[in-house]
Amino acid sequence: MPTKIKNMNKVLFGTVLCVLFASCSKSQEDKANALIKEDIKKVLYHAKTYDPVETQVDSAFTPFDDPVFYEKTAQLCKLGMAMDEYDKKMKNAKSSMSIWSGPYQSAFGRNAYQEAKNEYDESAKKIKNIEKKLAELADELKVMLNKEQQFIGFKARHRYRANNNAGQTVFGEMEYMFDKDISRIITAYDMEDNEYRAVQIIYRQILNEDKDFNDSELLD
Repeated sequence: MPTKIKNMNKVLFGTVLCVLFASCSKSQEDKANALIKEDIKKVLYHAKTYDPVETQVDSAFTPFDDPVFYEKTAQLCKLGMAMDEYDKKMKNAKSSMSIWSGPYQSAFGRNAYQEAKNEYDESAKKIKNIEKKLAELADELKVMLNKEQQFIGFKARHRYRANNNAGQTVFGEMEYMFDKDISRIITAYDMEDNEYRAVQIIYRQILNEDKDFNDSELLD
């Protein structure tokens, strides 16, 4: 076979592959958009104003695309915030205790001191319980991180516009998780939600670490 014909065959074969790949990608995007359209209209104030802007479909892998890993990380964030609140209460209670302590306390002062001490002791107890839960979660996340990465389906970042409750057109962005056939939605996240943002911050911190993941990094 002449070299020229061989080269033409290679070009044609490559073109066919590109067309097939593009067709497959388009099919995935179409399936994702169809599911998203039905789901997102359930939560919009004015469903008829829904206007899709962009959908980016990609493969989903463990652990970071696993909804279980997400929930555990979200729980980690909530516990961390709760611990900060109890830490503030402890500091305020300690300050009150120093104000009302002393050898010449009045009945009111003794009562105020005891209330502050009770608040301090209760907050310290809460922090101790939270630290235990944080350590357990850190261990669970470490186990999931150390497992071999697995394909679990597809994910899509979807940007859209729609009217809010005030009738103003605003943009929104969601992340969807699908099964391996893109036949159903596993879960969805509002990418503008504070919880989602907090989880992504933790993810970035984890990804910046070396392969030997350190539990203490999750507890900082």
